[in-house]
Amino acid sequence: MWNPKIKSGKIIFFIIIFIFKFSEAISFVPEARAGHVAIIIGNLLYFMGGSRFIPSTNPIKSSIRVYNLSDEVFFLNLSSQFSTSSPPYVDLTGTSARMKYASEKGTVVLGGANNENAYLIGGVQQNLTRLNEIDRNATITSNQALMIDEINKTYNTTDQFIFFYQSHAEAWSYPLNQKGTPPPRRRSTATISRTGIIYIFGGRVQVDTGSPIFICYNDLYTFDPVLVSWNKINADNAPSPRSHAAPVLLPNGKILYIGGVSQTDPGKDADLIDMNEIPVFDTISSIWSYKYASQSIRIQPRLAHTATLTPDNNEIIIIGGNSSNITNDLVPPVDLNSFIYILDIPCKTWVTTFTPGKSICNMDSRGLNIGEVVGITIAGCVGLGAIIALIYFLVKKYKPKINKGVVDKRPLSPIEQPK
Repeated sequence: MWNPKIKSGKIIFFIIIFIFKFSEAISFVPEARAGHVAIIIGNLLYFMGGSRFIPSTNPIKSSIRVYNLSDEVFFLNLSSQFSTSSPPYVDLTGTSARMKYASEKGTVVLGGANNENAYLIGGVQQNLTRLNEIDRNATITSNQALMIDEINKTYNTTDQFIFFYQSHAEAWSYPLNQKGTPPPRRRSTATISRTGIIYIFGGRVQVDTGSPIFICYNDLYTFDPVLVSWNKINADNAPSPRSHAAPVLLPNGKILYIGGVSQTDPGKDADLIDMNEIPVFDTISSIWSYKYASQSIRIQPRLAHTATLTPDNNEIIIIGGNSSNITNDLVPPVDLNSFIYILDIPCKTWVTTFTPGKSICNMDSRGLNIGEVVGITIAGCVGLGAIIALIYFLVKKYKPKINKGVVDKRPLSPIEQPK
């Protein structure tokens, strides 16, 4: 039997759940982070992993536990306009999209015969399942030396430099029978893929990669996932040795390297790089060059950020990073942020508003795209021409005709009589 009270209760319950889920989705704000990765699939810009501060209210926080790695996944929809003051993030961490391991300081690119695989290059991975077990074990947490030793075992359980994820099989693996000489194991490289070939620039080694000396690199390698082969590119005018630069591939085959830190000699400190000074490598001619952005907005130098080209190829979106001038980033980062910055490529300047399909260099004072203005002008001219042609046709059609060579023999009216 229908009970209106029960039906009404169910309806109210579902409404509350819907409102809760909806408000949860639109109000998600990611914690400040660094060392995360980003990749565009369709119109969605995905962010994955990184390192986050442990809140002071968390009992596991101590002098040796300042931050944890993240296995979170969230995205921005680039098919709609948004403001940098309130980006509409959507969190997927509670779904099957969650990363298998917490990860930082690596790079994810698409590659393979049909760009069907996601390749993870270098970086640091951590087994969060084991880490949580350690945090719940009083015997371990009460002994600092033992805890440090056990936590270190949760990192980097393999020497493999490159892994790939097969989306159709939902499984991770690594390339077998590799040809050529791969670069020494490192992290914080600037890695990107073009036409299926993966370009790996720079990076660093230090304690967490097994090196007693801090070293940055400025070498450039390519990896062909189909041929499973490595190649080192030797080109003049290369940038200084650096790590943490964020690469962006343009449609013309040029790679921009934004930000990061630079080192003059092995073992020496590294310095933050000006975000307005951008090295460019041409993958077609294999030539290095340099571009300089306008300092219209103050952008702090940073490392461990991401830089992503929008689908309209007009803007580069920068998010997150660490602006601390640190050489050994094993120490706690002190200036993490989750701010967004937008570089307008045609104008070579920083802007504060993202508008799909438009660059401020291609807009008039009213905010119209120059292409739209030209289109409107052409359409107006065509319309005016059509109106003029129509008037001309009507005048020609209905204009009185005069037949040459024919004498009109009609008698003249009194008005027409000659005087």
